[in-house]
Amino acid sequence: MDEEALEIIWKEGGEVHVHRVADLMKISYDYARTILYSMGRRDYIDIGHDEIAVLTNKGKGILEKRGIIRKAGEEKAV
Repeated sequence: MDEEALEIIWKEGGEVHVHRVADLMKISYDYARTILYSMGRRDYIDIGHDEIAVLTNKGKGILEKRGIIRKAGEEKAV
């Protein structure tokens, strides 16, 4: 679930509201909020009272490890 949420945040430009994550993951708002606040406690995202989730460098690192995004400066293989 965390990876899916991180990927959604990335694809939405690095920041997105909890409601949008819930819609895209096809889960309830409350469940999405629980997931995102848990990720915030682990510093994968920053999330404030406005419930906008913002991807952190640590979160980007998770996506890079999983091959979802390329590391900065990496060229696409031909």
